[in-house]
Amino acid sequence: MHAKRIELAKSVASCLFAAERAIDVAASRTAELNAIMPMARLDGGMSAMIGQDAFEASTHALICLAEARQRIVDTHRHLKEASDEIGLRALNFGDSIKPPTKAGLQSPEHLRVAS
Repeated sequence: MHAKRIELAKSVASCLFAAERAIDVAASRTAELNAIMPMARLDGGMSAMIGQDAFEASTHALICLAEARQRIVDTHRHLKEASDEIGLRALNFGDSIKPPTKAGLQSPEHLRVAS
């Protein structure tokens, strides 16, 4: 049963990491779009009124992506808690660099990367 849980956790982790990556790529591309639009307007000698609606919409999209990123980070944390609850506390399914714990330390030394 433990091996089955590990395999299931790997599948979930793979999907989670793909979602995290997709959100980061989308945020990055949207930020690039937000950066180029005002410069294109300036370089083209156009009125600030030209493309303002597009700029606002794209900026709002970036805000939504930031919110989505927070939700996927929350999902990641909740899945880690669930992993601990089903007896997979000692496994790390993703990146080896983790944020500091509340005590200011890196992830506990007893973790090992699941491969």
